[in-house]
Amino acid sequence: MSLLADVYLSSGDEDAVHYDKKPASFADRLQLTSLTNLHLSTLWAIMRNSEWDVDLLDHFPCILQMDGGKRTIHRLPSAMLSDLGGLASKDLSSIVSKWAATDEMACEPNDASPVLDGLIRMARRASETGKSVYLWNCL
Repeated sequence: MSLLADVYLSSGDEDAVHYDKKPASFADRLQLTSLTNLHLSTLWAIMRNSEWDVDLLDHFPCILQMDGGKRTIHRLPSAMLSDLGGLASKDLSSIVSKWAATDEMACEPNDASPVLDGLIRMARRASETGKSVYLWNCL
């Protein structure tokens, strides 16, 4: 069984919870698999050049949980979006290599690179539109 993971923009939590029922109505979205708030918090720690700590997960509030946690929506922290949007091209290779090598990702940098690129695009789009970024998961 695969974990679906979509990252999308919404004007706020009240609107964002509707993604679970009508994902196609959200124009700005990135469809992925197997990405959770744990993966994202690990990336954020790497971007900040700090050790991962379980408290980072508290920065990803869960705004929807259904079916015993099989479907969730988390809002990405605005500080992480700011960090993503401000990443310099020269730093991307190092960040993606470190992220891919984590136990959570356990993949090749070439597999993690498009995910990071997509997250950066979403963060920059959120900044342009004044929206927030959300992570929807469905098992």
